[in-house]
Formats: sequence, structure tokens, C-alpha cells
Amino acid sequence: MRKYELSISADYVPGWGVTEAVREFFQNSIDEETRDSSNKMLFEYDKAEEKLIIGNKHSELDIKTLLFGTTTKNDDDAMIGNHGEGYKIATVVLLRLGKTVVFNNYCRREVWRPRLVKSRKYDGALVPTFFIETAAVWEKVPDHSLMIEISGISPEEYEKVTNSNLHLQGDYQKIETMYGDILESPEHKGKIFVGGLYICEEPRLDIGVDFKPCYVRLERDRNMVNSFDVCWYASKMVENAQNAELLKKSIDSYSGQYIMCECVPEDLKNEIAEDFINEYGAKAAPVTDQKDMEALKKRGYKPVIVSEAKKKVILASTYFEDVEEENRKIRESQKPLCERFCNFAERIESKLNEDEIIELYGFLDELSDEEEEKEE
Repeated sequence: MRKYELSISADYVPGWGVTEAVREFFQNSIDEETRDSSNKMLFEYDKAEEKLIIGNKHSELDIKTLLFGTTTKNDDDAMIGNHGEGYKIATVVLLRLGKTVVFNNYCRREVWRPRLVKSRKYDGALVPTFFIETAAVWEKVPDHSLMIEISGISPEEYEKVTNSNLHLQGDYQKIETMYGDILESPEHKGKIFVGGLYICEEPRLDIGVDFKPCYVRLERDRNMVNSFDVCWYASKMVENAQNAELLKKSIDSYSGQYIMCECVPEDLKNEIAEDFINEYGAKAAPVTDQKDMEALKKRGYKPVIVSEAKKKVILASTYFEDVEEENRKIRESQKPLCERFCNFAERIESKLNEDEIIELYGFLDELSDEEEEKEE
């Protein structure tokens, strides 16, 4: 029997529980099937024995995978994980929680039995140690070459595992897009999944999202994703779904923050603008900040604060061509006098003779010098 002591504390990732640990094993198994469709995954739960079995048809574990950072998933965007830590950390967590984990590595005729052991090397600290029985014999040839058995999983713990894994939830309401699925069921609202596995919650999301792994990368502890990625790709999902009601609902919310005006059909722009007029009145105009609000008030409009995405969509409609022209005038008036004079000079230059052009740009140079002196 060989043994391998890992240099990792038994208290690593203290926030992880059974759900997070099982997620890592499930993630590895589904990644293997994604890489090779014939390498079918196995996932079974025996309620009576409180045992969970995860595996693959013809996977195997190399002893080098016990080294941290060793992974076969580097630069593969289809894979959910790629840090080379997952199953080691998951094993530590399960052992810490009193579960038994056994790796049946049939291809290599090995059985791996990890335990938490007091380490002489680390002054008696508990560290995970893998005891590997070689030339192991099975009563019959298993259907799967790698099977990981986790004992001590209660029905309550398994229910939490199911709730965190879309692959185990059967049919649920969703809209498929090129970036992943929009989850419409109330129980999924505000939840973020990647590759079908629960990651975290985002209270500002008015939908649930299941991102494809190639678009959203997980942080090292798997409990976080980049907040910009969430907002950006949620908006791309809504655009790609081509669902008018969903887009109308999302465009003024967190999940529609980055919806591009150009991606909204013309008839839908007009519909959103018409709804806006019906709600706030014919003199209402969309704004995003106090500066625009004050400027439009002076011109007799009723400013209404909306998201930047919704403002652009409404102003691009045929209903708001006059407001967009007013906004253009406002933006123009807010430019420095020197810049406005330069634009004016460029517009009339073709109508002047050479001497007049020289004189005009002489005035511009004087004006520019005066503004620089004021700034100093």
C-alpha cells in the first residue's frame, strides 16, 4: 500500500459543505463526458445506504492529479473547472464533515482511501492522506472504470445537492440562448448557475441564469463569478432570446443593463416608447442623470429617470425624435465655447475667401488662449 500526504489544511475553504464538495465531483464527471461523449457519467444515490456514487465509463485517476495545480482542463473553454484543485478540496471537506470517500480506480486496479491523519511533518496537524491499495480485485468487472463512493450523505443533504444542480431537477422553465439558459421558474430567480451547477445568488437579477462555461469563468473558490460578466452576459442572453416581453421587462433592470439599442427591433422600440408615454404622459422624456433632468425641465419636458439602455431605446423610437434633437442641442450647448466656435468655423469655411478664413481662425486662436488663461 502506498500513501500520499497532501500539504493542505483540514480547515481549508471553511465555508464549503456537502453541497459544494459534491458539486466538484459532479463537475469533474460532467466535464469528462463533455470532452468525450462516449465517456458517460454515472450519478446514483442510494437513500437506504445514504451513499452517493459518481463516476465515468472509462476515466481514470493518475497519481499526479494529487499535485495541486495539475489539471487536464487548461485552455478548454467547454470545461466548467480548470484550476486543478477541485476533487482534492472536495475530498478534504467531506472528510472534515465525517463522510467516507472511496475512489475505485478500476483502470489501474487501484482503490484510493483518503483519511485525515495527524502529520509528523506538520507537527501533528490533520492533513488529508491518500492510502492507495494496488492490485485491487473486484468480484466483477464494473460498468464504469472510475467510481467515487461517498458514504454518509443524508436524504436532507442530498436534497440540497439536487436543488443546486439543474442536471438533477428534471423539467424546468427556461429560454435557450447562445450564451446559456434564462431560467424562468420563480425558484430560480436571482440564482446564477454555470454549466448547470449553482454558484451564487445575485439579488438584483430579476431572472435566473445558467451560463455556458465558455463565457463566464469561475473564481477560485467556485462561489463567485465576475459581477461584470454576470451583468454583461445576462443582457446578451435577453437580446439573443428574441422575446419581446422579456426584453421589455429586463431593459430597465440589472439583467438588461447592457442591452444594445441596435439589437432591439424598430417596432419594439416604438412599443417601449409608447408604453413610456402612456405611463408618464406626452411631455415625458427619459433621462439618466440630474444634469439632463434640469436641462429638459427648462425646455418644458417632464424628465423621468430610467436606465441608460432604456433611455437609448426610447430616444431611438419615432416617438422621440424631437427629444433626441433637444438632447443634441443640450449636448452642443454644454461644450466649451472654443469647441463650438471651431465647429461653426468648419461649417462656414467653404463660404469664405482666404483672407476671411485667416481672420476667422485668428479669432479662434484668441478665444482658445483666453480659455486656457481662465483655466490657469
